[in-house]
Amino acid sequence: MFNRETWIEIAHTVTANPLRTALTGLSVGLGIFILVVMQGLGFGLQNGVQQDFGDEARNTVWVRTGTTTLPFRGRQPNRRVQMRNEDEQRITEQVIDAPAWSGRRMMWGSTVGYQSEQGNYPIVGVEPDFDDLELLPLMGGRWLHADDLAKESKVCVVGENLLDELFKQDEAIGAFVTLNGITFRVVGHFSKNGRWGNSMVYIPLTTMQRVFTGSDEVDQMVLSTGDLDLEGSTAMVEAVDGDLRLRHSVHPDDQRAVRVRDNQEEYAMFERIFTGIRLFIWIIGGFTLLAGAIGVANIMAIVVKERTVEIGVRKALGATSGSILSLIVIEAISLTLISGALGLIAGVATLNVVAPYAQHDYFANPEVNLRVTLTALVVLVVAGAISGLVPALRAVRIRPIEALRYE
Repeated sequence: MFNRETWIEIAHTVTANPLRTALTGLSVGLGIFILVVMQGLGFGLQNGVQQDFGDEARNTVWVRTGTTTLPFRGRQPNRRVQMRNEDEQRITEQVIDAPAWSGRRMMWGSTVGYQSEQGNYPIVGVEPDFDDLELLPLMGGRWLHADDLAKESKVCVVGENLLDELFKQDEAIGAFVTLNGITFRVVGHFSKNGRWGNSMVYIPLTTMQRVFTGSDEVDQMVLSTGDLDLEGSTAMVEAVDGDLRLRHSVHPDDQRAVRVRDNQEEYAMFERIFTGIRLFIWIIGGFTLLAGAIGVANIMAIVVKERTVEIGVRKALGATSGSILSLIVIEAISLTLISGALGLIAGVATLNVVAPYAQHDYFANPEVNLRVTLTALVVLVVAGAISGLVPALRAVRIRPIEALRYE
């Protein structure tokens, strides 16, 4: 079955009609190629979104306020809604039971200096729980403590970019930097993903409010939902949203004045979207693979028809039905396997070439699940075997005398 003469005969049959063989192989290879590329693009989009979520814990609720757009209770629109420390205290003590929380205040484009080096970086005032809420992996030193908050200490934790751009080869822990002209001591540094993540400088929220802003204003609140499921986190969102609207006289339908974002809900939504994308990819890929299998079936039907007389002669000389059947099926499998493998290689190579030029905030590292792709290739080979088996069974049923009369 797998002797040298069999493979020589298969090679001769395949090369006897190079154009037909090439077009059939192209249809098979193109199916695998399209599946690989579409799968890679789908994973790239998913990786980009997960990378964006990767900066924040999934079980968090982010609270922001803005400007009113609707009149309510005698108040006109275009009114600024500003959260303050008392809002955070009331919500965390009376409205919800959150295992962790933090206020957040940011100053963009602040001047950070170290010795003769300086640059512009965002300074963020936060509370001690924030490193768990936004997933800040410390690479050295420590995070902000409750004592830092209580004493309004002038300490900071800096991102990896500052180490490279300001400190160069110097040790950052314990060093003194100036933040908008005021001296702070570096107590830790971190590294994280995201566009701006590694350029942040974190300081105690109370220090920012006293030293830089002179008020107890808070830009955002970040609340942990702990072990709550989606239904529980949704209830928390409704409670926080309702309290802020009541306290600040905001219309229930005003979407800009109070915005409460549930990361768990958003992640679940994206999971549903990506499930749909993966299903779409498999449907399109399945149809292209089916088209390739049909092409192989058609070609094998033509090959059997062309070799009807030859098959009759073989049977008249004593060839068994099994030997004729295996010859045709192996030819179909070989054509499918080689074409599919070339399509797989071409698809992976294309993604490797395109990947460095396709990086974006919401698109990163397009990759291929080789296990899934190889499974698709195996399915395609099985389809090719079946495609060759159907005309082969028809061929072995022909009686030698009828085959020899066939023209």
